[in-house]
Parts: sequence; C-alpha cells; structure tokens
Amino acid sequence: MPPVRLALVSCAPTVALRAARFPIDEPLDADGLHRAAGAAEAVAAGALPATGRVLCDGSARACQTAAALGLGARKGDVTIPRAPGLPVVPEVDPALRDLDVGAWRGRSLDEIPPDELRRWHSDPAVAPPGGESLLSLLSRVENWLVRRSTEPSHIIAVTHPAVIRGVLVAALRCPVEMFWRIDVAPLTATLLHHRIGAGGHDGTTGTQPKTESAATRTATGTGTGTDWTLTHVCRPL
Repeated sequence: MPPVRLALVSCAPTVALRAARFPIDEPLDADGLHRAAGAAEAVAAGALPATGRVLCDGSARACQTAAALGLGARKGDVTIPRAPGLPVVPEVDPALRDLDVGAWRGRSLDEIPPDELRRWHSDPAVAPPGGESLLSLLSRVENWLVRRSTEPSHIIAVTHPAVIRGVLVAALRCPVEMFWRIDVAPLTATLLHHRIGAGGHDGTTGTQPKTESAATRTATGTGTGTDWTLTHVCRPL
C-alpha cells in the first residue's frame, strides 16, 4: 500500500507570540492573517498532501490559520460537513490542543518567578499551576500519533509548536530533554509518512502498533511507540 502522509502545520503568529507571552485563545492579528494568506500560495502549489483529513484543536488561531491557508476548501479535503454557503470548518481533535500552562496563560516570562520556570524546564513531571506537565503532553501526543498510524487517509493537522515538538520526540524516540531544543517557527510544515502493511498496522511485523505509556517511554527512552518516518522538519510555507 502507498504510505500514509501526515503534515503538521504550525499556526500563524499572534500578538502573544510577538510579545513572548504564553498564549490564551487569541485570534491571529493582521500580520498573522497576511502571512497565512501568503503561505496559501505554497499550499496551492503542493507543499502539503493534495488531499486528506483536515484537523485542528478548535482554537481560534488554528482555525483561522487553516482557513487562511485554504485547507478544507480544496477538492478531496475532508472536513466537518456544512450547509452550502457556510465557511469550511476543520475537524476538531482535542488531542492537538496546545500545552496547557494553566495560571501562566497570558503572562510573559518576566512575570513568572525564575525558580518556577527552572523547575518546569528541568523536570518534565512538573506542571505550571493548574496546567499540564511536559510528560502529560508527550503522552497525549504520542497516543494520538499511534492512533493515527492505523488510518488509511492522509492527515493535515494545524496545530501548535509544543504539539509538533512532541510528535518529533515521539517519532524519533528522542530523550525528553530534546523537546526544549526543537524550534518550530510559525507557518512551517513538518511532514512524516507511515506505511500500513498488508498484514498489520505497523507495516513491518503484521502486529498492532505498541501502545505502552508514552510518558513512560519518553521518560526512560525505551519502547517503540510509532513507526513514522520523518520527511521534512519545519519547512517554511
């Protein structure tokens, strides 16, 4: 069978990104919309799979980025069915949501005690107040990647840098600390592919993909997780 392709598109920039603040659910600003509209030319020229399921987490910036890129409006794209005349809406997948930083949302790095930031960066089990730990994010993302490896359709997911970092850590089976050493710029595409074997879902052994705890695999550096192959990393659109 031909390989299944996964394209991860990072959202266009917002005011919070430019101000180095942790995001809330703010929409794209004028510059972000302008840059996304320019990137739509690359999408139309074939920078992403020509057809596929279009997914996002439902946040304003992800939905607006998908719309500005023309995703879902192309022939063959799979989105939520809508009445004629209504805007195209990508399929919402909550697993693609951004890393939840809890009480830090909307705050700049200068507004957060340095010792709290150090603990967060040095210990993947530590979560911001009311938020999500890095291990929780990586478990969520790797489990999503395993589930998607069983699907026969191409996938285009408009999502956030933290999610894309998590996918790369999972797909490449990297140590957890590599998460902080991956830079994902706005409006870039990370492309992977996965071949579904005739005898099974992993393309090699005829067995189901391994589904051990992603948090355990990420923390220990063991396990197999998924069998995706990386094609391009953070290619500008």
